[in-house]
Amino acid sequence: MKTIVNSLIIITLLSASLLDAGISKPVTPKTKKGKSKLKVKNVEMTPSLASELSYTNILCILNSNIVTTVAAGPCAMNGKFKKKTGEAKSWKYKEKTKDPKYKLTVNVSPKKNSLKLKESEDMPDDLLIYAAGKAAVVSDMKTVTGGSFYMGASNEYYVGGLTESPVHPVNITEFKMEEFEVSNGQMCRVMQWAYDNGHVSASATSLVNKDGVQQSLINMANYACDIKFAEGKFYADKGRDGFPCSVATWYGAVAYCNYKSLMESLQACVNFVDWSLDITKNGYRLPTEAEWEKAARGGLVAQWYPWAGAGGTYQDCHNYIDGSKANYSQSGGLFNSEVAVCGYFNGGQIPTGTDMRNGYGLYDMAGNLQEWCWDWYSSSFYGKPEASHDDTTGPVQDGTLQYRVVRGGGWGGTRGELRCAARDDAGPTSSAFRGIGFRCVKR
Repeated sequence: MKTIVNSLIIITLLSASLLDAGISKPVTPKTKKGKSKLKVKNVEMTPSLASELSYTNILCILNSNIVTTVAAGPCAMNGKFKKKTGEAKSWKYKEKTKDPKYKLTVNVSPKKNSLKLKESEDMPDDLLIYAAGKAAVVSDMKTVTGGSFYMGASNEYYVGGLTESPVHPVNITEFKMEEFEVSNGQMCRVMQWAYDNGHVSASATSLVNKDGVQQSLINMANYACDIKFAEGKFYADKGRDGFPCSVATWYGAVAYCNYKSLMESLQACVNFVDWSLDITKNGYRLPTEAEWEKAARGGLVAQWYPWAGAGGTYQDCHNYIDGSKANYSQSGGLFNSEVAVCGYFNGGQIPTGTDMRNGYGLYDMAGNLQEWCWDWYSSSFYGKPEASHDDTTGPVQDGTLQYRVVRGGGWGGTRGELRCAARDDAGPTSSAFRGIGFRCVKR
C-alpha cells in the first residue's frame, strides 16, 4: 500500500493482555546512528490474536484506538501466516520515500513479544509510534444495575411505532453484559473447545450441536462467513478475528453462551433438548429483550439513543446521531458500508468523536450489528400484562410465533432503526450477510 498521506504513520501492537487500558500515549523512539528499537515487554500474544495483525484488522484497530486524521488509512502490514490455521508468525512494514527522504522498517515478533524499529535520521517529526492500549477484542462484563425502567416508545413521537407501544414499566434484576459484541476470534475459541469436547460436529460447510435437538449454529457455507474450519481447527479469515461474529444463527448464539459457560465451569442456562431457558442459572445466555433495552439505555430516561440528547419529536432525534457515534447506513463513517471492528467507537473513530460507551460501559448498543435476544417476537406483546412482569422473558410460544427478537439496528439500517426502543425480528435459523451479532449476559 502506498505511503500514508502527510507521512503520518500509526503502529499498534495487539495482545490478549496489554499494558494499559484505553488510548495509549505516544512513544518517541530514541535514534542513534539512524537506528532505534522499542520493545513492549510483559505482553502475552497468543497465535490466534497474532493472526489479527494483518492489514484489515490493523486498519480498524488503529482507527479505533488512536485519535488522528488519517486520510488514506494506515500502512499495509505484510504478515507471514500458517497455511492451515491462518495464524500469523510475524509481520513487517517497510517504507522508503524520496521527498522527504527517509527509511522505516518495523518488525513484530509474537514469540519475542517485541516491536522493533529501524529508522533513518531524516525521519519526519510527525511520525508517532504507539504502544497499544487495551485490545478491542478483549470484552469485559459490565454491570447493569437492577430496578424498574420504562420500556418502549410512545406513538405520539414515532409514527409507525405500534410494536413499541404502549410504554410500560419493567423491573429487572441486576445482571452483567459483555461490553462488546462477540468477536469472530471469541467464537472460534469457544467452538474449538466445544468441538474438542464432543459437543459439536463441524465441516467446511456446516456447524451443528450434538447435544439435544440438532440445529445449525453457523452456516459455514455462507460466502460472508468469516469463520473457517479445516483439519479439526476453527480459525477466522485473516484480519477478521477482531470483527464481531455476524453470521451465527440464534441457535448458534445460544450455543456459544452454553459452551462458554461449560468452559468456565458455570451452569448452562439452556437445555438443548427443548431449547428452554432457566434464567436462574449462573452461566452465560442471551439477554432478554427487556434486559437488552435496559442495558442500551445506560441508565438514561426518555432518550432516543444510548447517549444524552433527545429531542421532543422523532425528527429532532436525528440531530443527535452521525458517523462519529454509530455505524449505520449513510452515516458517512469509515465503515458505513460494512460492519466495524469491536470497540471501534472508543474516542479514536473516524470521523473524530468522543468515547461512545454508554452509562453502563457498553459499546455498539446502537448500530454496527443487530443483536439476537432470547425472546420470541410478537408485535402486540407490549400491550399484554405479562410484558410488565418482573424479569419478563417475552411471550410464551403458542405455536404461532416464528421469529426471535433482534435489537440495536445495524450497519445496513437507517438512523431511526438505531433507537433504544426500536424492535425487529428474524428467523432463528437466519444467517444473514454480516447482519446479526450478539453478546452474552449473566447474573
